[in-house]
Amino acid sequence: MNKNQLFAVLLTLLSYTFFQPAVNAASVELVPSSRVILKIVEGMTIDDIIKRIYPKDKDLWPQIKAKLIETNPYSFVQYSDRLITGSRLKLVDIKRILDQEELSPKMKVGYVAKVAGEAEARDINGRILELQVNSRIFEGDRLETGPGAQLYILMDDGAELHLKEDSVLKVSEYAITAGYDESSSSILDLLRGGLRKLTGSIGASALANYQVQTGLATIGIRGTEYVIKLCKQDDCSQTVSRNDPDAKLHAVVLKGAITLTTDEEVQILMAMGEYGTATPEALIIEEEKPVPVGFLDAEEAQQFNAANAQQMEQQEEESSSSWLWIVGVLLLAVGL
Repeated sequence: MNKNQLFAVLLTLLSYTFFQPAVNAASVELVPSSRVILKIVEGMTIDDIIKRIYPKDKDLWPQIKAKLIETNPYSFVQYSDRLITGSRLKLVDIKRILDQEELSPKMKVGYVAKVAGEAEARDINGRILELQVNSRIFEGDRLETGPGAQLYILMDDGAELHLKEDSVLKVSEYAITAGYDESSSSILDLLRGGLRKLTGSIGASALANYQVQTGLATIGIRGTEYVIKLCKQDDCSQTVSRNDPDAKLHAVVLKGAITLTTDEEVQILMAMGEYGTATPEALIIEEEKPVPVGFLDAEEAQQFNAANAQQMEQQEEESSSSWLWIVGVLLLAVGL
C-alpha cells in the first residue's frame, strides 16, 4: 500500500469516527411510509424528490436515498439511482429514537378499541407507533389510516371516534376536568379524509370547548353524532387533504345538531337528518341534493336515511299543527 492509499484509508476512518454518530441508527431509523408518489413523470430525479419532501433533513439525505432505493427496487433502473418513468415510489418516514430524558411528557386521552388494516400514530416526540387494539392515544398524537383501513377509538370522556380509510387526524388538544367546565377542551384537526364522531361528556357540556377543525369550516356541537369527509368536490370516492384546492367538506348529522362556522364567522346550524357542504366560498344545507356515493358507509347511510325520514315526519307534524292552530283561530274569530 503506497502513501496515497494509506492516507485515503485514514481519512475515511477519521470521517466515519467524527461524523457518523450524528445520524447513526441509535438515534434515527428510516421506515417505509404510507405516503406514495403514484406516478414518476419524465425528468423527475430522486435527488429532487428528496430535497422537496425532506427539506429539513439535509444531513439524512444520503441515508434517505439509500432507503428509498432499497424500498422501491422496481422503481429504479438496475444498479443505478435513475427513476423509471411511470413507476410508483413508496416514501419513507424518519423515526427518531430519543433518549428518555429528552422526551416530552404525554397525557393519555383514549385507546384503540378496534383497528382493521394499517394505522399508526406519530406522537409529540416524533415517534411513530403502529396502532393495535388497546394501544393508548395521547394528546398531540397525529393518527393516520392507510388505504382500506379503519380505526375505532374510545376517548376518556366517553366519546367515540371512527377514523375512515386514508385519513389523517391530529388530537390537537384534549383536556378533561372535573365537572367538564370551561377548562375542558376537545380540539381535533381533520387533515385528510373523514371520520364519524359520537360526542362524549366534553361535547355535551355547555361550558367546555369543543371543535373539529377541517380547514373549510369548524364544527361545534352540544351532544350529537355526525359524519364528515373531505372529498374532491362531489367525488367522495377520492379523499383529499384540507389544503387541496378541490377540497370540499361534506357533513351529515345522525343525532342532535352541529354548527359549521367559517374563519369569517359565517355559521349554519344543521339538525338531525340534514346534509350540508362547505367550500371556501359557501356553507350550504343541501335540501335537494343527494349524499354523494363514497361519503357514507352502508351502516351510516341507513342511519342517515332513518334520521332524514324522522325529520321530515316531524316537519309534517309541525306543519299540520300550525294549520290546525290557524283554523282554530279563524273559527273562533267567526264565532265572535
